[in-house]
Amino acid sequence: MMNFYNDFDNCQGSVIDSLKLLLYKRNEGIFERIDFEDDSIYQEPLLYSYVTQQDDIWLDSIIYGYEKKPKEKIIVFSNKKGIVYIPNVGYFYTDRIAQKLFLEKMDGIFLIKDQQNLEVPYRYEALFFLDENIELVKTQHPLFESLFRNNLDIIVDVDIDETHSKHINHINIALQIIKEYNPDYFGLIKKAIKKVMIYEGEPYSFAAIQAHNMIFLNAHDENDEVFFLDHILHEGAHVIFNALTYNSKIELFTVPFKTNLSEITKEKGDHGELYGRFHGMFTQANINLCLETCISKNVFIGKKNKELLGRFSSNMKRFKAGVNKFNIPTLYKEEGKKWYNFFSLRYNDIYIRNEKLIDSFDVSNQPYVFSYEIFNETNP
Repeated sequence: MMNFYNDFDNCQGSVIDSLKLLLYKRNEGIFERIDFEDDSIYQEPLLYSYVTQQDDIWLDSIIYGYEKKPKEKIIVFSNKKGIVYIPNVGYFYTDRIAQKLFLEKMDGIFLIKDQQNLEVPYRYEALFFLDENIELVKTQHPLFESLFRNNLDIIVDVDIDETHSKHINHINIALQIIKEYNPDYFGLIKKAIKKVMIYEGEPYSFAAIQAHNMIFLNAHDENDEVFFLDHILHEGAHVIFNALTYNSKIELFTVPFKTNLSEITKEKGDHGELYGRFHGMFTQANINLCLETCISKNVFIGKKNKELLGRFSSNMKRFKAGVNKFNIPTLYKEEGKKWYNFFSLRYNDIYIRNEKLIDSFDVSNQPYVFSYEIFNETNP
């Protein structure tokens, strides 16, 4: 594994230090309330959501479960399902839809009251953890809503509450496969990914710096552990690369890292910013290494194995396209050159070992999100 993978702890420490500074600038007394030395607190995704918006009213409900001595009464917010999600505490199911409420604790018992100080009935549910102590977030939080946008950049509703339970076994199996067959990379996933949300709707699966340390997976009824294997590797890589390049991203390119890619390639169809698209090669460098191992170890059989082969072939061809597109020597400073050379070498190594297999499948008609149905029809 590349040397600067080994620097992940220091890079993640830089991200946490930056968050601490932003929290202090917003609230000078913050570290009297939460432990400055406990870095696990500062891997809470909602803290990143908080510092990337301007309303301070959210802070109490985000840090309540982490406080040394929680306040007696705080403002909380129910979502569009009437659910109040408090990090490190749990879920409060109410009949109050998208409302500001008040949470109190008296004699060890929670009370929820409305703005008229009337008690609100609720059902409490504890946090839910997948294998490897990764939390599965089972409902929407209002601060996450703005992350879910369609291709017109309009915020959309997604189904979380009815979707996640269908895939718990699938995602746990996928996590164990990564742990067994790619333990080094799994170690990074364990450090970087603290929470997962499974939903159905728009947009595609994603990770976002506004919810750092968390991945969002768009799954449908037909998806199984092969889907989750691919997507945990993919979205986890975005979180990991955000940390690895948190300080160094300004040293990658000879142009600003937020430059539109189309300005570099002169191709109008190249959407997105340079740094964000550069991420794609990091995801492929890690997805394909693990999928290759699963193929060689015969981890799956039947339909699942065929889907694995299709995803591997499709991902490798996307990897090749990325390596070719970014083959622009004048684009890189020394740091960027190291990363690009790593991606190029990783692609060539995997391709040389699997050339016949990769080229034996037609994935030219695959949409952005891999479709097994299309793959199976094209490759009977």
